[in-house]
Amino acid sequence: MTEADSTQKRERVPSASHGTGKRWRARYVDDESQEHSKAFARKADANAWLDEVTSSLVIGTHVAPSAGREFIGKLGPRWLKAQAHLKETTGSSRRYTWQAHVRPRWSTTAVRDVRSPAVREWVADMVTAKIGVPTIETAVGILRGICETAVEERQISRNPCAKVKLPKRRQKRRGYLTHRQVAQLAREVTENSTAIRLLAYTGLRWGEMAALKVGSFDMLRRRVNIVEAVAEVEGRLVWSDTKTYQRRSVPFPKLLADELAALMRGKDRDALVFTSTEGEVLRVSTYRPRVFAPAVTRQKKAARKARAEEIAKGGETITPDFPTVTPHDLRHTAASLAISAGANPKAVQIMLGHKSAAMTLDTYADLFPDDLEAVADALDRAARAANSQTADGLRTGTDSQDRE
Repeated sequence: MTEADSTQKRERVPSASHGTGKRWRARYVDDESQEHSKAFARKADANAWLDEVTSSLVIGTHVAPSAGREFIGKLGPRWLKAQAHLKETTGSSRRYTWQAHVRPRWSTTAVRDVRSPAVREWVADMVTAKIGVPTIETAVGILRGICETAVEERQISRNPCAKVKLPKRRQKRRGYLTHRQVAQLAREVTENSTAIRLLAYTGLRWGEMAALKVGSFDMLRRRVNIVEAVAEVEGRLVWSDTKTYQRRSVPFPKLLADELAALMRGKDRDALVFTSTEGEVLRVSTYRPRVFAPAVTRQKKAARKARAEEIAKGGETITPDFPTVTPHDLRHTAASLAISAGANPKAVQIMLGHKSAAMTLDTYADLFPDDLEAVADALDRAARAANSQTADGLRTGTDSQDRE
């Protein structure tokens, strides 16, 4: 060491922070050639952090400290645009829910700042605001999907929506029509009475019924083949496959054969069977408020009047209340009438186009008869028969020994 060096060293003055603070800085380069560093007070902590980072880089779960700064408001439209595989009806529903419920709450939040407690609080706020459970499910599903994409892009390490519990759906009280009430409603509507009867006896969805063409019917076998559906999406008609993407053949009662044949007479195979008064697709958005709902209201009033008259005469009420139903509720009526006629769950599943018989049982468990007593009686008879045969066998063996 030279004298100058020695003098310079003696004149060096320590800084005010000398010997304090975080003295160890760990550095690494990620798989995108970006350098990152972090300061630590202890060397052991710096090494542990580097080991953890190295492990995440190896297994592909590394998230850079600077990642996740994009706002949900920017990620949302990009995620929605990527859902091209969805039906237009589903896509429209998600776009509406994004604008109405997700965007107002999360648009200015960076994806890395989304926390599970905040998501749970958001769900609680929607419940308090009496937003329907299906809408809450869709809203949280959108946010969950956005965050899952952020996980895949390594903007965040985990999805904050993954373990957020949603409110349970409450089973709505369904309105089931009797055979007589179906006939009354069909007579009451001023247009397309056959369509009402067909919905009530086949369980078709409205879009499936509205899409039926002459060629869809096999009149000899009394079957209608469901291959497509039509729906309204933001005011326009959209034709697509059925809800479950599966074709099915549904039987219809003989009592509808003449009515259906009359509607199809003189039409081409590609002509619609049920149309509006203008000859266009029968839209539920116009038919329900203009024709269906007023007819249900009139039937409800007539039923109340009949019951009041029965009470006034001092007798028991015979006329049942007419339930409040929508066109979609006729699908439930079809299930109810089929089950009461003895149809098994598998047959009802095929008729309604459910994915499985389990889904049918879950949906209409209250309609299937309780056969527990019948099962117990059958087991009792089988056990008695088996015991009787055993006893007879033992007696026969004893008699043979006596004879010997």
